[in-house]
Amino acid sequence: MYYIHNKWCMNIVRNIFGNLPDLDEAFEAVRGQLFGPLDPALVRLKHKEIVQEAKEKREQDVDPRGRLSLMRDDLAERDRKDRDVHARTLTWLLANDRAYRQSHERALASFTNAGNAIDRAIMAGEKALDKTRQQIDDYLRSTARLSDGRYVMIDQNGIYRDEAGGEISAEDVAEVDGQRIKAYQPYEVLDGHKAQFERDLAELRGWSIEVGEMHNGAVDEKESASREELESMAGRADDLAKRAEEKQRGFEVDAPNTDLNRDVKLLDSTVSAATMAMPQLP
Repeated sequence: MYYIHNKWCMNIVRNIFGNLPDLDEAFEAVRGQLFGPLDPALVRLKHKEIVQEAKEKREQDVDPRGRLSLMRDDLAERDRKDRDVHARTLTWLLANDRAYRQSHERALASFTNAGNAIDRAIMAGEKALDKTRQQIDDYLRSTARLSDGRYVMIDQNGIYRDEAGGEISAEDVAEVDGQRIKAYQPYEVLDGHKAQFERDLAELRGWSIEVGEMHNGAVDEKESASREELESMAGRADDLAKRAEEKQRGFEVDAPNTDLNRDVKLLDSTVSAATMAMPQLP
């Protein structure tokens, strides 16, 4: 009869708690305390204690110091990290460290100056490159062209060359007999300047990215740069500004319609005169 009563009580508990984990163990723990009607609250309380004990046992297996010790360590670690982050915060440094603020202001001014100098140089370089490309196109259109698309020019040694510098055979040149063949050297000068402009522009764009990255590093709120890093970055930016100004002057001097344009005309007329003296192809 006692067994039947216990089984009946257990069924009632299952209906109330929906087969919670460790329910059988909780029921067995309180079975000896049951006198009269079943008290579900007592079973629930015992179940909660069993679950809590199991959880603490698992934590004890992970770290023998126990949950309380882990909690203290976690709180201490969070406090330490919070203090470190606060000490590194850019806003805090600017508000509380005058020397740091001065270094930071100087660095930002250097970044701005370098960025502007690089932008001006890039604009000058793009303008010079566009004009040089146009001058090359005009020059090539004024010389003979083979049916395969190659342009025909002649160097100072009397060798016929295409726009890639490759040698053209006399048989191929015969195809354009009677057409104007221009000197190769002026084209070579122009093409050399175009290649140099492209290299300089690529370098300037790299500098622009570098200055932008330095600026981002200087204004990072959480990982603020040190004073030494700021001063180093400012010095680098000042150097890039000077080099960008030098490149800008170089673009303006070497751009078409300046001395280079006169050099091209001179070279063309000189080699053309030499070409006129050469014997005609049979």
